[in-house]
Amino acid sequence: MYCEQRKKNGTTILDCFGRFDEGDTNQFIQRLEQLQNQGIQHLILNLSPLYYLDPKVVNLLFFGQQFLQAHSGTFSLVSPLSSVRNELVRGKIPNTIPTFDNMYDAMHRPHCAYQECSI
Repeated sequence: MYCEQRKKNGTTILDCFGRFDEGDTNQFIQRLEQLQNQGIQHLILNLSPLYYLDPKVVNLLFFGQQFLQAHSGTFSLVSPLSSVRNELVRGKIPNTIPTFDNMYDAMHRPHCAYQECSI
């Protein structure tokens, strides 16, 4: 997985590209630690460019949310691709982590996360 970081309206967005699988675990944890050290308040993990999410790393997303919450941050996901979204739903991610169809909703319509609006 390749990630690019950007900031928009005070929110840090981490765009993730390619495949997210077990081999990316250490890189992902290190990136979260770097972001936390930068003092981020809100992180949106943009999974839109991903074409594959390994079911084995779904728990890593729960870890990311708990890690940022422990440091007074918030964490949300964007995932419009059905294959990635299906893995998130199977892993019950939207029950815990706000998950959105698009970046606009994630930034401007936080009430429209999957668990609160129809998919």
